[in-house]
Amino acid sequence: MDDAEYLRLLTQQAEQASDFLSNSRKWEREVWVCQRLLQALNIRYRQDEFSPPDHEPPDALFRDANFEVFFVLDEGRRLNDEWRAELERRRTAFSLSQLVRREAKPRRIPAAELVARLAPTLRKKSHNYKERGLDPGELDLLAFVSLKRAVPDFNSHFPPPTEYLRQGWRSLSLVGPTFARVLFAHSDAPDFLRSNCGRTVLFDAGVGL
Repeated sequence: MDDAEYLRLLTQQAEQASDFLSNSRKWEREVWVCQRLLQALNIRYRQDEFSPPDHEPPDALFRDANFEVFFVLDEGRRLNDEWRAELERRRTAFSLSQLVRREAKPRRIPAAELVARLAPTLRKKSHNYKERGLDPGELDLLAFVSLKRAVPDFNSHFPPPTEYLRQGWRSLSLVGPTFARVLFAHSDAPDFLRSNCGRTVLFDAGVGL
């Protein structure tokens, strides 16, 4: 593969990513996050086991799980804008050298900081759902973590997710390009979440956004 072919491939990848992040692909994107968690936990599934709910929340139904999906990003990042800009950058490049840019080395953060980054979204969801009279105890929260400026240190201690437990969710899980962890799962949560509770799964290579 020569440089021109590789540049076309990179452009096609950016086109696919930009399309995947569009509003019309919301359902597919949420199911994809759920599947990333299941793959990490070594849970076999069929595509037809996923179905959309009659109303949201949750975002996706899988067996007895009611997944409510949200994204955790570096402050100020917007994936849609980021990939649209990257697509334009690749489309206008004449050589691979034009795509080279220096990126700051990611900062290593403790598990406690990773968990704390869930707080803004979960506080907002908790407040909104209470105002709407929705029961958080029926929802299995799933955060897809996409960080460019930080790398979680999984040798550090995970603190008790006390604040999130008080909010009343049935379960709370994390999945990222190279890791997954079920932070908590109550007794009425799906078995595959309860059996993996408190265990961090790490893998060598993954898919991010």
